[in-house]
Amino acid sequence: MSSSSEKKSKSGRRARALAAWEWFKEAAWLQVLLIVAVVVGLVTAIPFVVQGVVNAVNKNESNFYDTHRINYETYEKYLKGEDNSCKGIVGEGSTEYKVSDSKEGYVVLFFKYNNSDSNTLEKRVEKWYNNFNKDYGSKQLKFYTVQCDWYVGDNTKSRDYEGDVAKYENKYISHQQQQDVQNSVKDVYLEQDETHKNKNITEETLNASIMTDKAAKTLECPMFLTFTRDKATGGAYKLTKVIYNIVGSLSNSSETDVGYSMLDIYNFQVRPNK
Repeated sequence: MSSSSEKKSKSGRRARALAAWEWFKEAAWLQVLLIVAVVVGLVTAIPFVVQGVVNAVNKNESNFYDTHRINYETYEKYLKGEDNSCKGIVGEGSTEYKVSDSKEGYVVLFFKYNNSDSNTLEKRVEKWYNNFNKDYGSKQLKFYTVQCDWYVGDNTKSRDYEGDVAKYENKYISHQQQQDVQNSVKDVYLEQDETHKNKNITEETLNASIMTDKAAKTLECPMFLTFTRDKATGGAYKLTKVIYNIVGSLSNSSETDVGYSMLDIYNFQVRPNK
């Protein structure tokens, strides 16, 4: 095809395109139809976009609490030394980052999914725990969780039903057992130095939250309990530390701070009282 013919062909295509555009601008009904089609397309796509976001969020959610969850019966067996699978490494209980030669133990976290602090901590505790155990190889930390929601499996019902003993549904720990735990940790918590107390959890707070059928409350959560015993003698474990949420003024939304808090909870690099 000659150069002249190519120019004529291109010129013709441009002319037809301009004519079509002019016709489209004059055809108001077609513009409305196009706008309607775009809106319908967007509306149709919204559920898929939303589901995609939900799936992305769920994919990033941690299931760390679930995979480490035990019930109260197992909790008691560990405490009494009847099941020795819970023995793990702990620190010296000083400012030194050193595994204890004489002590062994484990940590139990009482948590609620219907609790923002519990949820904020989960991913950060998981990351720290996995990294620590990876570094220490065969010497492993032991970590367990007990779920304390009023109605397990439904956060809305758990919130709405709390206080109604007849609607308590939790197969991991009974209401009475939660009360027993509350009573058993109170004195240990109050005897700690100020660094290891939560300013929002006072003796008055705990007295007000002692659970009876009349009060019908769940445990203050999240609550970390550290249990240790002498390696040489074995037997029952002793509760040595009670941490509500996080140590001292650290932030539960900071990976670094959660790491420092977990080191303290396991008696590594214990924070000074200040």
